Amino acid sequence: MERMKKRDHKGEGGKATPSVLRVERRKQAFSVFGGAVEQAGDHESALALAQLLTPDPGLARALTHGFHSYAGRMHPFTARTAIARFSQPGQDVLDPFCGSGTVLVEAMAAGRKAAGSDASPLAVIIAQVRSTTLGPEGRARLVESARQIAEEAAERARKRQRPDIPQWAAREKDRFFPHVALELYGLRALIGETKEDDVGRALRAGLSSILVKFMRGSEEAEARRIGRGVPSHFFASRAEELARGLEALERRTPEGTLPPRIRVADARDLSPLAAAGFDLILSSPPYAGTYDYAEHHDVRFLWLGLPRANLDRVQVGARDEGLGSAAQRWLHDRRRWLSEMARVARRGAAVILQVGDGVVAGAPEDAAQAVEDEARRLGLVPVARVSQARPPHDYRLRQIFEGRPRREHIVLLRKES
Repeated sequence: MERMKKRDHKGEGGKATPSVLRVERRKQAFSVFGGAVEQAGDHESALALAQLLTPDPGLARALTHGFHSYAGRMHPFTARTAIARFSQPGQDVLDPFCGSGTVLVEAMAAGRKAAGSDASPLAVIIAQVRSTTLGPEGRARLVESARQIAEEAAERARKRQRPDIPQWAAREKDRFFPHVALELYGLRALIGETKEDDVGRALRAGLSSILVKFMRGSEEAEARRIGRGVPSHFFASRAEELARGLEALERRTPEGTLPPRIRVADARDLSPLAAAGFDLILSSPPYAGTYDYAEHHDVRFLWLGLPRANLDRVQVGARDEGLGSAAQRWLHDRRRWLSEMARVARRGAAVILQVGDGVVAGAPEDAAQAVEDEARRLGLVPVARVSQARPPHDYRLRQIFEGRPRREHIVLLRKES
């Protein structure tokens, strides 16, 4: 395997002082669920990281993890195991690319002081909903409100009562069949009449969670099976699922643990969260040139009335006209968010990043090596990493990675002490 050797050098007064760990190019692979895993660096740390790539399928919908789908999110098992292994109860955990909040939910359940940020206001809403337990009365109100809204919307749909059509709805005829869109407009209008408090936010997130399920599929025959009333009742069942998950989260969270602090913020500037002081940074940054979060969630931004323009402007790693990320911008952005992680981490803190090989200026990039090289310059010492092949399903990516494996990595860095 690759090893990382610690080399001392003579500092002032002739005393030996530790320098950056140097990676030697020897690798060893071992097989786990999901395929062979290559490990590099400190052997014990690499073994601990390898455990993160063997997820327990039973945790996929534990707590509030099953409430809202979100592309590219970290597996709950990975988050739970990393938090247990690399932090202690009461310590501060940060996810600066928090997405829908998987790391934050697991940190809260483990009794950590969690904080997270994301450039997407949609992601922040979902993360807040998934980590705000509401209490027994709030959960009961959530379920009852969703039930009443669903019954009224379904009844209107069965009677073919036409709801008010929003001005922005012209393009939705391409995404939904007419009877489905009309029922969803009715649901949206009724949800809009509720209070804009924690329960109201959960109801809005519930609408967001069902939209994609009822969009036109590749096979129209399947879409035609969606009967009137089905979207409404699915919305109610989603609220019930959320309430059960929130109750489970409340039971599992140690007494006195505060909900996570979650902000809409750019990972290249974490000042809205804190100046410094995190014991563990655990995150899955965007993969270069493989995804566009703003475009992917366009329907949800539109139906929830959320602004999208700022996310389009600041999101990192988005495709550049089909050729991957623009090289200079991607390199600049990665340097900035790594620099911010280095700034807010306590000395000796672990920084664990789940990264995937991406596309920069039309060419494949070894994400782990690139992160390690940049991290060294910023005072984050590479300790270990594990890598596992992730064959691309996208035709464009298959062409770009032809002849070489595309891999996902978990990289462990340490803030220099």
